[in-house]
Amino acid sequence: EYNFLVFVTCESNRFYVSKYHDITLVNIPAIQGKTTTIPVINDIMATLYLILKYRNKINIFYYVAGDGSISAILARIIGKKVIINPDGIEWKRPVKRAIYWPLHLKILSLPLMLLHLLFEYLSVHIANVIVCDSQEIKNRLEQVYKTKKAIYIPYGARELVSPSTSEEKEVEILSKYNLNSGTYYLTVARIVAENNLHIEIEGFKRVNTDKKLVIVGNFNYKDTYTKHLIKLKENNGNILLLNPIYDKETLGVLRKNCFAYIHGYEVGGTNPSLLEQMLYGRPILAYDVPFNREVLQEGGIYFKNEDDLAIKITKLEEGEFNLKLIKKMQITRIKMQYNWEKISNDYAHLFRTVIER
Repeated sequence: EYNFLVFVTCESNRFYVSKYHDITLVNIPAIQGKTTTIPVINDIMATLYLILKYRNKINIFYYVAGDGSISAILARIIGKKVIINPDGIEWKRPVKRAIYWPLHLKILSLPLMLLHLLFEYLSVHIANVIVCDSQEIKNRLEQVYKTKKAIYIPYGARELVSPSTSEEKEVEILSKYNLNSGTYYLTVARIVAENNLHIEIEGFKRVNTDKKLVIVGNFNYKDTYTKHLIKLKENNGNILLLNPIYDKETLGVLRKNCFAYIHGYEVGGTNPSLLEQMLYGRPILAYDVPFNREVLQEGGIYFKNEDDLAIKITKLEEGEFNLKLIKKMQITRIKMQYNWEKISNDYAHLFRTVIER
């Protein structure tokens, strides 16, 4: 038992307080943009609300994205300690996404890139501690900003499928999507350009295979990138684009029974969706960037582009990779590096250290 009093802010349509176990959930009305909420404004509202209502109960404000650095200024002004997790290389996101934006919006990519660089700069200089979920992110911040505030604490993987889930139940779940065990490639991702789903679809189409490609994510049919993916898919019946699946058991069964998993994330750092997949020891085809190599090491098969992905899929289906080694490495990495008990202890130590400073 760590005996911390924890408040978590949540996006909602009104102010109210609820409970999840012993955690206080502070629900804040979210300012909604055209396709998503606006995090900077929401973080400012949440921080002001917490300061006004719970100021005497809070020692540390922990922001889990670099754009929280603006709100962190408010917390520092009243003498509170601040921890920030900058996530990945955020300034690259608008650069990647702008490729698919309408012409009149492309000009926004440069100011958005500069804004994210400002958030990163502020994070390093405002926070008492920077928590990096990837060693590569930590190394980058230390090299760019010469900071000594950065520490490494990764994420863990959550169990999705209960041991009590029967084989019959798994077959029933798969049948809802017209799937059978071992007959499909799977991706679970946010539908954004930096996750390279276009590369997955193009690469898959170049392979002579009887397997399917299943992509599960938050498809927004007004979004230009989603429209691009649908255009790439064409009328290919072996490519399935599924809306988000929030049921843990269903998602776990899909992960457990895939032939292989494709992970196209590019801008880092350690991705929880990748960790969840590693629990099942299935082959993982990962985009060849340092963040993915850090996590998977010898437990991954790496691709650089569409053609390379097609080659690796073909080799995988022809049995040219050591699947026993891949499975062993994935399970070892989860147990040794990405287990929640270790991570919880690291966070407890961090919080106590920061409070006592």
